[in-house]
Amino acid sequence: MTNNYKKLKFFKITGGIIWLLELIYGKNYLAPKHNYLRTLQQGTVGREVAKMLDSKQYRLIPKFENHDLKHIVLEYEMTMKDEIRMQAYLIGNGNLTLPCLLFFSLGIFYPTIWKDLFKEYQNGKFTKSIHFLTLNDCMELQLKDIKIKYGRIKN
Repeated sequence: MTNNYKKLKFFKITGGIIWLLELIYGKNYLAPKHNYLRTLQQGTVGREVAKMLDSKQYRLIPKFENHDLKHIVLEYEMTMKDEIRMQAYLIGNGNLTLPCLLFFSLGIFYPTIWKDLFKEYQNGKFTKSIHFLTLNDCMELQLKDIKIKYGRIKN
């Protein structure tokens, strides 16, 4: 499977949700916040979120800010396989929301990661709940401090 095909598949799955949110809020609704995050000190949560989004040429999307935060704190890449791994972690961590369960169910199409999913679930189960952590609450805090509190060490 080519890299472009993988990207297209990912965008088909997430694109509908993002398209709807951008239709409701506008494409640049969070542009001022994204710009603000870029101005924060090196090493802060907000600066690292902005850097991650910028590296992928993504925008800050309404209702996805806290999700992007979790990618940074938990050290999951923004790929479909890592997205599914993160959902397994979050389910173990107590996040039983419909979006989380729906994204996790996409794991059925990736048998190569099935073994990892139980491990991720277990890791989530035994760490402090990250469910209510928000970008607004921690954007100016040092990422290393948030990782100590909520993160986990990857093997």
